[in-house]
Amino acid sequence: DQIAVATQRLLQRQNADGGWGWWANDESRAFVSSYVTFGLVRAQAAGFAVDSAALERAIGYLQRQLRPVAALEGYELNQQAFILYVLAEAGQGDVGRTTALYEVRERLANYGKALLALAFAGLDDPASAERIGVLLDDLNGAAVVSATGAHWEEESVDWWTMNSDLRSTALALDALAKLDPENGLAPNVVRWLMSARTDGRWATTQENVWSLIALTDWMAATGELEGDYSYD
Repeated sequence: DQIAVATQRLLQRQNADGGWGWWANDESRAFVSSYVTFGLVRAQAAGFAVDSAALERAIGYLQRQLRPVAALEGYELNQQAFILYVLAEAGQGDVGRTTALYEVRERLANYGKALLALAFAGLDDPASAERIGVLLDDLNGAAVVSATGAHWEEESVDWWTMNSDLRSTALALDALAKLDPENGLAPNVVRWLMSARTDGRWATTQENVWSLIALTDWMAATGELEGDYSYD
C-alpha cells in the first residue's frame, strides 16, 4: 500500500518536461530526476504498477541531460555515471555515452566508477565484460584496508550529489556484490560498513539507503537470504 501511495505521489509531482525538482513546482533537476526514475524502475521490476507513459517521459528527460564528457567537470561526471546506470536499469542504456565516460574514467570518483560498472552490466555490448573488469580492478586498487575492514576514500566531497566516503564504500560494495561476488575484498567491506554504524544506523539518508541496497544485494549474492536454521 505504501509503495502504491508513494508511486502516485511521485507521478503527481512530475513536471511537464518529464523530470522532478526538489519539491512540487520546482524546476527539474537531473540529480533528483535520476533518483525518482531509479525508484520507479525498481518498483516496476518488483511488480508494482507504474504508469508507462510517465516513465517514458522520465527516461526522455534523463536522456536529454546526457552531455559530451568534454563538457563535464567534477560532480557532473559522476552524476552522468548515475544517469547512465538508471537508463541501463530501465532498458534504455546508451553504449556510446557509457563508453565515452569509460574513456575518461580516471576523472571519476570511486563511486562514479562503481556506478559506471553497474551501467555496463545493463548494456547488451560484448565489450562490457572487459570494461567492468578494468573498473573493478581500479576499485580494488583504491581500497583502503585496515584492521576494521576495507573502505574507499574520495579526494574531495561531491556535495551536489550528497556523497561521502561511506556512501562511496556502499556503492563499491554493491558493484562487487552484483558483478564480482567472489571478490575476497567484499567481506571486509561488509565488516567495515557494519562497524561504521552509530546506534544501528549511518550518518545520512544517502549513506543509509545505499548501505541497505548494497548489504541486501550482498546477502542475495552470498545466499544468506536462503538460510534454513534450527535452534534451541
